[in-house]
Amino acid sequence: MRITRIVPIYRPDGEAKEIYYPVWLYVFYYHVKRRVFGDIKGKFVVMVDGINGRSYLADVFPQLEEVETDGRILEPRVTDEESRELAVDKAEAFLFRKFAYLKFSYRLEQKAFTYKLFWAMKTGNSYLLLDSITGDEIEVQKIKKSEQLVNDSG
Repeated sequence: MRITRIVPIYRPDGEAKEIYYPVWLYVFYYHVKRRVFGDIKGKFVVMVDGINGRSYLADVFPQLEEVETDGRILEPRVTDEESRELAVDKAEAFLFRKFAYLKFSYRLEQKAFTYKLFWAMKTGNSYLLLDSITGDEIEVQKIKKSEQLVNDSG
């Protein structure tokens, strides 16, 4: 399958399987009016998690690439419209916190749906996920089939 993904920075040393996690990326432009010292203009990036609906401020808009993959691709549970609402909420919260007593405006400049790559590896008796962007290792518990059926249905 052909997908767009964030270009990986970290790669595992050993054998690993690819897992693609859905995310939306939003770039907002803002303009703050100030009488003294001049106006402030800038951009910031909001990333919306396509599974759990959390939104985060990102440092930069990442480089994207189109790839052919046979890795596991997780389907988003958050709709396009919901992701936009979450991004706007995060953008407004950020601007109100940063420029609480000033008049500001903002607009959406860019939006992209993409996937973030995680590497799944078995190390000894445990399983690890390696974040391909931050390099963070996340230990994962093995799920028993009976627990998986309960979690999937509820």
